[in-house]
Amino acid sequence: MKSDQSTNSARTPSGASAQTSRAHSVRLRFWLLKPFILILSAGWVLALMIRLTVRDAEGLVPSLVFYLSPLILLSLGAASVFILSWYVRWHQIALVWLLLTLVSGSWCWNSQFQRHHTSSGILEGNPTELRVHFWNIGDRIWGMDRVLDELKAVDADLIGLVEAGADSEKMKLFWKESFPEHPYQFVKEGLVFLSRVPISSQSSGVLAKMGKYERFDLILPQSSQVKMSVYLVDIKSTILRSRKSALQELANRVSETDDRPLLVLGDFNTPSDSVHFKPVRRTLKNSFEVAGNGYMPTWPLPLPVLDLDGIWANQFIKVLSAENRWTWVSDHRPVVTQVEMESRPIDRGASVN
Repeated sequence: MKSDQSTNSARTPSGASAQTSRAHSVRLRFWLLKPFILILSAGWVLALMIRLTVRDAEGLVPSLVFYLSPLILLSLGAASVFILSWYVRWHQIALVWLLLTLVSGSWCWNSQFQRHHTSSGILEGNPTELRVHFWNIGDRIWGMDRVLDELKAVDADLIGLVEAGADSEKMKLFWKESFPEHPYQFVKEGLVFLSRVPISSQSSGVLAKMGKYERFDLILPQSSQVKMSVYLVDIKSTILRSRKSALQELANRVSETDDRPLLVLGDFNTPSDSVHFKPVRRTLKNSFEVAGNGYMPTWPLPLPVLDLDGIWANQFIKVLSAENRWTWVSDHRPVVTQVEMESRPIDRGASVN
């Protein structure tokens, strides 16, 4: 009996010490979490205020905050603060963050997840309808064989690619042999344009030293007198320089061609809710906003959070459907749009049936 008592008395201080150590560890975690929650909350509020006011209009810091805090990350950030606040028993504050999570989540759902009733496919023999495919294939995980598989699966009439490699004779032959059904081709400085529709003229240009474009004038199949224009655009991802001048220059170029159907295919390295797209929106509409279905962001795969790539159309084009496809080939999602040429301008704000 005495032996048992001595054993229990020997274990008691050790057990008490372990409990005390665990209690100190819990208090330390709480102590560290609380300032972290405050810092995270302050960053979230700053990002929200910038998004609601200046966005990326002024200065490097607001632009960086805007680009690094897309809506889906704001929603996840609010949810994280809610969970952490509840964990440290800030229950009243946690309820506020639960409300902010619901509000930001609803905002994200309504703007980043598009839901439109669109046409199911191109009508056979209809010469006024075209399927258009744009894709940045620069940072490829797999080889060109997988790129070809994706392009041929979509089987678009017009294909625009950026960061597609060298414009050597070898690559030009590669595209000709890979797409004999697209006899009208252009390959230059990483830009590739493949077309089933005849190209009547082509011109090149720069966008305020922040990007480049190729313009193609096409002869529509229903009439040798009717033309449409296509811009293939690649804007640099230089984080320290504003996209304002490049997108303004693009808007100026596009506004000069307001008498015919016009498409702009590009990697703009700028989310579509940027203030710098305002001049572009005066003439063009984002095809995914008009007729898209699904999740809008295109970069970076496998978890895209920014919609940097897109196909834009003017008032002479009716967008029938739009899709940002999922693929593991590149870090950008391919953008596919089905359009119909209109003989007269249509209301850009009209809904698609």
